[in-house]
Amino acid sequence: MSTTTESIRGHHSILKMLERALSRSRLPHALLFAGAAGIGKKRVALHLAQCLFCLRTPPDELSCCQTCDSCKQMAAGTHPDLISVECPPDKNILPLSLIIGEDEHRGREGVCYEMSLRPMVGDRRIAIIDDADKMNAESANALLKTLEEPSANYLMVLIASELDAILPTIRSRCQLIRFNQLPLEDVAALLLNQQLVESEDQALQIARLSEGSLKIASQLLDENLQSLRGNITGLLSRHPFQPHAFSEAVIQAIDDVGGNTAAQRKTALWVIKFCADFYHQSLQFAAGYQTAPAAAHVERFVSGLPGETEDRIETIGNLLGRMLQTEEQVNQNVSLPLCIESLSQDLRGIQTK
Repeated sequence: MSTTTESIRGHHSILKMLERALSRSRLPHALLFAGAAGIGKKRVALHLAQCLFCLRTPPDELSCCQTCDSCKQMAAGTHPDLISVECPPDKNILPLSLIIGEDEHRGREGVCYEMSLRPMVGDRRIAIIDDADKMNAESANALLKTLEEPSANYLMVLIASELDAILPTIRSRCQLIRFNQLPLEDVAALLLNQQLVESEDQALQIARLSEGSLKIASQLLDENLQSLRGNITGLLSRHPFQPHAFSEAVIQAIDDVGGNTAAQRKTALWVIKFCADFYHQSLQFAAGYQTAPAAAHVERFVSGLPGETEDRIETIGNLLGRMLQTEEQVNQNVSLPLCIESLSQDLRGIQTK
């Protein structure tokens, strides 16, 4: 494997699958990469493109020299035969113009037009459509003809985080490849390799909450979220638990994001994630399953619970269960203040039984 291949973490089975397809000359003309956001789908797509474009490696091998002109162009993002589009950050729908061009240039620009042209280098063109699940019906239907009448040695890779949002007509014309979430160790290693964190301990803490996504891990590095997490876990570790202080802090954090309901619910879900992680760490410590020394606030919380070890484990399990129930309630659009107030009282009640 090349260095580029080795830098892709968590998806070696998919790389092997693509390698076998290339060796047998059976790579489909259209691939659909599906999986959670931030797990490396586009990285794999770009690596596949670079290997296919590479001027010094055989077309039936998933490898690249990284030194030829094509590899250098891929590294610089300037290869003339790679068409790559994605949904603009300020939009929720992938613009039709990216698929078939603006009104005044309809049919003379966009992915479909670009994929009808002769290659400028070598013998192939490759299109990568990120956020393909954000195409509306009009965009998807516009893309169908290109998918139905592929040119030789042309490849299209669609990338989606929500597979159900891809129209059946599109899915049926693509080879589906499902991507799994990244293991915790891989997320931590990527954070360290990209110098996004200062220590291995911080990398592991962030990775534990990342749900196997480097995108979520990067969001967790936000200073405001870091501060909120520290404040929440500090309140959870207190004995006796103070429901009023907890609910006040959470509701204030929700209010601070403004009147955007979606943003408020996202903040509430972050709080629930922080709480659940704290209780999960506490449960591991109480049961003696932790693989590293527990944080001081976790030890303080567990040691302050009444009863024997079995009693403490049961209490923490009930607390963790209550957080999962709260997550369901938030996702069901219940009133956030009422939800948090009820949660605060229940957390207190569980610890004083």
